[in-house]
Amino acid sequence: MRRPWSIRARTTLTFAVASMVLTAAVVLLVTWGSTLTLSDAYGSAVALQRSDAAEFGDAGGPEPRPGSEPSGSSGSPEGSAAAVVRVAAQTQWQWATAGVVAAGVLAGLVGWFVSRRVLLPVDRIAAAAERLSASTLHERIGLDGPDDELRRLARSIDDLLDRLETAFESQRRFVAQASHELRTPLAVQRTALQVGLHDGAGPAELVCVREELLEQNRRSEHLVESLLVLAEADRGLDGRTERIDLAALAHEVVLHAEDHAQRCTVRLTETVDTTSGLVAVTAEPVLTRQLLTNLVDNAIEYNQTGGAVVVRVRDDGLEVENSGPPVEPDEVAHLLEPFRRGRGAAPGRHSGLGLSIVTAITRAHGWTLAVVTRAEGGLVVRVRMTD
Repeated sequence: MRRPWSIRARTTLTFAVASMVLTAAVVLLVTWGSTLTLSDAYGSAVALQRSDAAEFGDAGGPEPRPGSEPSGSSGSPEGSAAAVVRVAAQTQWQWATAGVVAAGVLAGLVGWFVSRRVLLPVDRIAAAAERLSASTLHERIGLDGPDDELRRLARSIDDLLDRLETAFESQRRFVAQASHELRTPLAVQRTALQVGLHDGAGPAELVCVREELLEQNRRSEHLVESLLVLAEADRGLDGRTERIDLAALAHEVVLHAEDHAQRCTVRLTETVDTTSGLVAVTAEPVLTRQLLTNLVDNAIEYNQTGGAVVVRVRDDGLEVENSGPPVEPDEVAHLLEPFRRGRGAAPGRHSGLGLSIVTAITRAHGWTLAVVTRAEGGLVVRVRMTD
């Protein structure tokens, strides 16, 4: 059931109505008690005066005039009125005291009941928070009832738990994948040592083992460097930003990757599609260079013989397009995960972390990353850099 009023409004209205009802009850109680007592006192005084008047008439005294009261200290109008006022004042104080005490007790009971009802969802939220741990992140508060502040708070906490569960699951998967990737070159090195360096190994076999060990060492070194860059990107920028000429940076990265492109028989070009020929962005320089380097290296490695890679610098960011084998649209999201490798990679020291690092760097800067498949094969990766 959805209620448009908030807890604050409902609590205020509840206590306001309760206060008005209790106040009215106290006033009515005091008035009723005072009126009842005054009526009894007045009736007693009138009866006393009539009795005195009858005794006075029997003694032979003059008859009192119609409409007049008999004189005397005890039965005079002044004495009767003073007695009535004293009794009324005393009774009113008694009833007022009793009414205030009763109202205080009732207000306390109402406040206790309302506060318990209001704080019951808070107890549920606190109990759920106390049960949370790394192994119980799947639990949710699931608070029902009116759509008020507490339910919105519980919903926000549930959303936070969803993100935490996703992050923990991603971390577990990343650790498992990283362990597997680090274990593979170690197993290859052990196999090379056990098989290649047997007792009768000749010089040629020693050379082969040495080359294999060096290659696996380079692969492990590249993997560790990639993991460090990924951790650095996930840690955030911490204010380490400056103005960067994106066109100049793209030119440097392309020049550095030309040898790699030639070895893979891939044509590498760059274009600047801007109004001024200069794009300056505020970014962390080392991570930004790593982002562009990973995009260019991936575009070269995941290509085909005689393929092409185009690096475009635009007014709103940069774009890297490459030819290559066809990629299904459903596979694009998986390519951004750690240790995911696409089909058709050229031989090289590829760790499967290239696009993961690009994603982390983009997220750290608050940029937008879009990966689109080409109908003729290959990908178009766009990074929209908002300053």
